[in-house]
Amino acid sequence: TRLGACDCMHLNPWNGVVHLGHVSGQVTLWSPNMHESLVKMLCHKGAVSDLAIDRTGRYMATAGRDGTLKVWDVRSYKPLHSYNTPRPVHALDISDRGMVAAAHGGVVQVYKDGLASRAQRPYLSHRLPGAEIESIRFCPYDDVLGIGTSKGYCSMLVPGAGEPNFDAFEANPFETRLQRREREVVSLLEKLPPETIVLDPSAINTVDRSQKERKREIAAEREARIAEIKANKKAKRKTRGRSKASKRAIKKESNIVGEKREKYRAHLEKVQSEARAKRERKQKGVEGVEPAWSALDRFKTPGAQPTIA
Repeated sequence: TRLGACDCMHLNPWNGVVHLGHVSGQVTLWSPNMHESLVKMLCHKGAVSDLAIDRTGRYMATAGRDGTLKVWDVRSYKPLHSYNTPRPVHALDISDRGMVAAAHGGVVQVYKDGLASRAQRPYLSHRLPGAEIESIRFCPYDDVLGIGTSKGYCSMLVPGAGEPNFDAFEANPFETRLQRREREVVSLLEKLPPETIVLDPSAINTVDRSQKERKREIAAEREARIAEIKANKKAKRKTRGRSKASKRAIKKESNIVGEKREKYRAHLEKVQSEARAKRERKQKGVEGVEPAWSALDRFKTPGAQPTIA
C-alpha cells in the first residue's frame, strides 16, 4: 500500500470493498480489480487502531490513537460526528441495529443510535477490573456482545442490539446442518465475479443508455491504437552515436540538389556579381554619377571636360 503498517482490515458487507486502516491515520478502500486504492481518507492525526462498518454499508466508525472516535458517511466520505474517550479505543464493532461498541483499556462502552445522530452519553458501560480487552464482537440476530480479554472470554447483554426480523432465505440463525450445506453450495453457484466489486453495486443491474456512444469511443480508440502500431512498425529502428537516423537524413538531403536549391543558388550568384560590379565602379569613381554642366562651362575652351559634382 506504500502507506505504512496496516493494523486493521474490515470488509464492507454491502459492496464487498475492503477497508484498511494505516499508522499514518489514513483509511483506504480496495477492490480486487484495481492495483491502487479506490479512495484515500485522512481520518485521524495519529494511527488508526480499529474500524467498523455497519450492515447497510452507509456508516463507518474509526478509532485513532489520538483519543477520538469518529463516525463517517461512506457515501460522501465526510465526518458526521466525533467522540472523545478517556483512553484511545483499540476495539470497535457495530451491531445489526446500529449500536456502536468501543473498548479502551478494561472498559466497554456502548452508544445507542450513535451513527445517524450524536449520542450524548454511553448507553451501557461495562468494566473488567484487572483485564485488558483485546477484541469485541456483536452476536448476529441476538442481544449479546462477546468480549475477548487477556484473561479469557466473557459476554454482556445489550438490549436492542440484535435484529429480530431476519430473512431466512438470506441468513437463517436456526438453520440445520443440511440447510447450511445447501446454502454453501447455492452461494458458490451464485457468486459474482471480482470485477463486479465496485463502490456503488446498485449500478450493476441497471441498463447503460449510452452504450452506443461507448462502443463508438472504444472502436475509435482501437483504430487509433492500430494506426499507431503500424506507424511504429514502419519507422526505422533508432541507433545511437554517429549513425543516428536524423544525421543520416540530413546527410542524404545534402547530397540531393533540388529545384528550389538551384534557384536559390542562381539568385545568390546574381546578387554577388552585381555587388562585385558595383564595387568595381565605385573604385573607378564613376558609380552612379552623371556629368554635371555648370553655367560657366560655356566660357571654357572647346574640348574641355565637364566638372564632376
